[in-house]
Amino acid sequence: MRIPINWLKEYVDLPGKIDDLTNQLTMAGHMLDKSDKVNGNQVIDLELRGNRADCYSILGIAREVSALFQTPVRLPISHKILTEVEQLKNIKLDVTSKYLQRVMMVTIKDIKLTESPKWLKERLIEYGIPSLNNIVDLSNYVMIETGQPLHTFDLDKVGTKLAIRLAKSGEQLTTFQGEKIELTDDDLVWANEKSILSVAGAIGSKFHSISNDTKNVLLEGASYNQANIRRTIHKHNLLTDAGIRHEKELDPNLVEVGIYRFLQLIKENKWGNIAREILNYYPKPVKPWKIKFNLDYLDHLSGTIIERKKIKEILKWLNFETVEVGNNLEVTCPTYRTDVTQEEDLVEEILRINGYDKIPRSVLSLEIPKDITPDYINQEIQLKNHMIHLGFDEIISLPFIPAASQKDNVLLTEKASPVVVVNRPSPDLEEMQMTTYPNMINSVKKIINERGEEARLFEVGKIYYQKNNKQNERRVLGLCYWKKTENNYLKFKGFLEALFQLIRIKNVNYSPTDSQSIFNFFHIKSGGALIGTGGLKDNIFFTEIYLDVILNKSEKRKAELWPKYPPQIEDITLVIPEKTKIGEVLSSIKSVDSSVNDVELEAIYKNSYTFRVHYQDPKKTLTDAEVKIIRDKILREVSKKFGVVQKE
Repeated sequence: MRIPINWLKEYVDLPGKIDDLTNQLTMAGHMLDKSDKVNGNQVIDLELRGNRADCYSILGIAREVSALFQTPVRLPISHKILTEVEQLKNIKLDVTSKYLQRVMMVTIKDIKLTESPKWLKERLIEYGIPSLNNIVDLSNYVMIETGQPLHTFDLDKVGTKLAIRLAKSGEQLTTFQGEKIELTDDDLVWANEKSILSVAGAIGSKFHSISNDTKNVLLEGASYNQANIRRTIHKHNLLTDAGIRHEKELDPNLVEVGIYRFLQLIKENKWGNIAREILNYYPKPVKPWKIKFNLDYLDHLSGTIIERKKIKEILKWLNFETVEVGNNLEVTCPTYRTDVTQEEDLVEEILRINGYDKIPRSVLSLEIPKDITPDYINQEIQLKNHMIHLGFDEIISLPFIPAASQKDNVLLTEKASPVVVVNRPSPDLEEMQMTTYPNMINSVKKIINERGEEARLFEVGKIYYQKNNKQNERRVLGLCYWKKTENNYLKFKGFLEALFQLIRIKNVNYSPTDSQSIFNFFHIKSGGALIGTGGLKDNIFFTEIYLDVILNKSEKRKAELWPKYPPQIEDITLVIPEKTKIGEVLSSIKSVDSSVNDVELEAIYKNSYTFRVHYQDPKKTLTDAEVKIIRDKILREVSKKFGVVQKE
């Protein structure tokens, strides 16, 4: 939410330094995202919490500043001299949906449609909305100022019979931007007898909006069911400024604040003739609610003791009314604070205004509790640390697959169906990931497109799939590797082997597979269990490791003293036939004798492989003769198993 400082100053006194203002707002839960200047005027951009619908306005932030710095709010003037009626004389409104909580409508005739004055243009530009004309701009101005979205129709185009109803499946609307939307039977709309006028809470029709020929205006402000509006705007990708506010739990009483403020500015600027009657449909008025506030509970939950006088003072500046009931309080909440419904919410309000930094540190009075962190959490933390040590960067992506990547969204180990989300976060995201591959590959391709030299990425997350009418999920570790030059499998496999060594998973082997999946060409197994699968596609290496399979399977550490007697080290060069697995040769050499302490592949030239062998006995120093006996055993063993011969 962008807050022009000059605009905010009109409603509340501010501290001398902007840093003092933004620091206090950040400590109170409204973190500063950035600060810039537009037309020479300071604008701060705050990250607001989704449950604070009241703060998505200049007046909402002014109330927060008022409570933080104990300075009164100066409310703008409103035009409240109209007669409220159930129906307007020339327009009949029919409400058939429970999703509508409140609506107010009024007509304004003989409007003066002009370019907006400088003050109005500048305010909108500072906020980030382009100027269109004085009437449309004014509705945006009031929405930003009060937090209540408003909509203006061309009165001569809407007809005399209006309805707020659910759309019929397949009905269409062309927005003022020229985009066609096909509606469903869960979308709330404004309509006349012939067509849809607007998607409620989101966007208006091209054919009924204000135009250069408009002479008369129908102004409406409404409050809707927040969940229904949220479903509609995300389903049709209609995330407008009005939609952003309507998808939150707005106060229905805010409707009249916005409507009457709009009319006041029309009157002041002489932009039209306001009718004397205003429709007010409000079947279930929302009134301030009361919460019993146990002050001892505040002390217990917060870990600090705040003076009772200070508590009442904070609540007063937040516009909560208090009545003492014994040693406790009965708190009446203003209706715009839709986020405060229980004692814990009041505790939060007091602590954030008083300052979280004022909560004292204290030593536990009892013994330190046992670590109850689940094993899988410790496993994931350990894996992330190991991957970073191996030079990989972590990515965190949404567990959804874009439509363009759905062809690669398959379960790598078996056949299964994707989990399809009904209430999807956006129209393009429908399937949940059955593998981390698509999202990870897209990240690698982004690095490639930006002319990167190398990509080493990993992600710890979950995959989801549906099989036999049952939904399942697995924890996985996904790895991607690509290098512009010297991009080879041995390098990638080296990273995998280093990882398994770090997490102490033994007896790991890689076996080719003829699976017809998107890319697999090898399976990773340990002790006969499939612990991962991977392959190559588009010159990018990828592996997915199944974390639940290897959970608590790490080999226990053994403490051993440093060997007393030094090793004998020698290199043996072997000629090895093609298609022989070098890992199996290494394992065979090491298993020949207990005195073979370590074996490393040192060099490769054509079909000749040089192994560095460490001979070591914990009880004595081996002689050359004893080493020769062990060496001969090694040569006999690898010759018998693999047809290997020693190169002279």
